[in-house]
Amino acid sequence: MKNFIYIIIAGLLVLSCGQSEAPTEEANEESTALKLTKEQMTYNHIEVGKLPEGVVYHTISATGNVDVPPNHSIRLSAPIEAYLSKVLVLPGDKVKKGQVLGYLTHPSIAELQRNYLTAKSQLEFITKDVDRKSQLIDGKTVSQRNYEQLKSDQITAEANVRAIEADLSRLGINTSSISAESVSQTLPLRAPIAGMVTDLFLKTGEHVNTSEPILSLLNHEHEHVELQVYQQDLSKVKKGMKVLLRLPGETQEYGGEVFLVNSQLSRETLSANIHVHPDEDFPDVAINSVVFGKIIYQADSAFVLPSTELLKEGELSFAFINSAEGFKKIQINAGYDDGNQVAILGPDEVLTGEVVLKGNYNLNGGFGGESE
Repeated sequence: MKNFIYIIIAGLLVLSCGQSEAPTEEANEESTALKLTKEQMTYNHIEVGKLPEGVVYHTISATGNVDVPPNHSIRLSAPIEAYLSKVLVLPGDKVKKGQVLGYLTHPSIAELQRNYLTAKSQLEFITKDVDRKSQLIDGKTVSQRNYEQLKSDQITAEANVRAIEADLSRLGINTSSISAESVSQTLPLRAPIAGMVTDLFLKTGEHVNTSEPILSLLNHEHEHVELQVYQQDLSKVKKGMKVLLRLPGETQEYGGEVFLVNSQLSRETLSANIHVHPDEDFPDVAINSVVFGKIIYQADSAFVLPSTELLKEGELSFAFINSAEGFKKIQINAGYDDGNQVAILGPDEVLTGEVVLKGNYNLNGGFGGESE
């Protein structure tokens, strides 16, 4: 009989324990929902709302440099062997096309001008003689042989004048301004392009060979960015793609567009140059400045959440939703993350309900103020 009573008591104890567990689980479930006052939400910078629709960009990261086309960066050499008699500019000076940058001096400069005057005078004399004797050849006063020799001399004289004119043109000397009084052994050195003086390689009084640079000029008008893209990503890059550009130490991004894609890889780096034209708001920086770029090769429309608001726990992603019971932390089906925004693929209660758009980390890690 005692054993029977013990069995009944034990059964009642088990039943009472089972009944007491149900409210505990229900209480734990309710405790996962957090309620905040408006003041607490403001204090913790929490913002809620529907997930916005946005664009997630698939990008190729690349590094490059600011550059200019080859004909906008030149090293100015002497057109003739001479001495650098005077320099009028310094590195950093901005110059206009045709502006005098300095002077070259050498006796050969004056000699070339004198040779031109002599050759021109000889041609004028021969030309007059040809005209005069062409009227006498019909009367047999001048032999055909002498006349033909004179014509040959005229052709030779014309060729000599044209050759000297070409040499003078290469020196920048206008032949129409040469006279016996204007002959000079000093030659002005003019800027072939507008731009900035970046280097001086010689000093006043030094001898200059024709292959020796005197100074360098740089024109920023067609400034662009050359990005290096590696072999595995090169096939994704096409002309016209948008590019995001950023300078070291800055967070601001500037727009740009792929203008040329070089299909030849460097043997050393297995990368190719991508020629990018930056937008007009790209800052004026020094040539060869480092630039970081992101080439956008795909854009996906999706519901998005800022990348900084996604809670990562191992391989899983979470965020808070605003329900009738309060704020609940639920698992998120996250898609591609471009570093700024992440595509949210589900679940439905996230896509259709109210989500914490700002302040997920504050909800996850504790609050300022008191909760209800």
